[in-house]
Amino acid sequence: MKADAGELNGQKLPVPVANKFRRQWKTIECARCLKFMKDLIIPFFQFLFEFLIEIFGYSPIDWFFPDKWPESLIGRCIAWFILGCGLATASILLLNHTWISHPTLRTANLALAPITSAFISEAIARHRSKHNESIIPRNHFWQAFWFTLGIVTVRFAYAARH
Repeated sequence: MKADAGELNGQKLPVPVANKFRRQWKTIECARCLKFMKDLIIPFFQFLFEFLIEIFGYSPIDWFFPDKWPESLIGRCIAWFILGCGLATASILLLNHTWISHPTLRTANLALAPITSAFISEAIARHRSKHNESIIPRNHFWQAFWFTLGIVTVRFAYAARH
């Protein structure tokens, strides 16, 4: 069976030349597909990596601080927010760029990181409160929320995007 010849600008091409153009076209299409996948997968993993660092890196930090903080929950939340903003400022001085470069993923991180961090901190506090009645999981929820919100807000506003 004879292969069909291709056409270029209305002229018939010999079979080997037509096959060469077909192979090049498939290569171009494959390269476009790979670029699209790279543009889709890399920001997803960047988002996931930075999200996990913020959640697991900052939520249990309250274990190391004594209970000589302001007595009211509002005072503690403000103190944790200021501490989170300060830590984020220091992290920007050390690491100016963000791992999440896609704007949608950065916005999702801004919304989801504080909530997830708060729930994880509350779960850890609930487990710790079984052995120590002075631990109030609800307070840990709000303190972790405001601390992480301070971090992600400052990093969202000032970290350099690629």
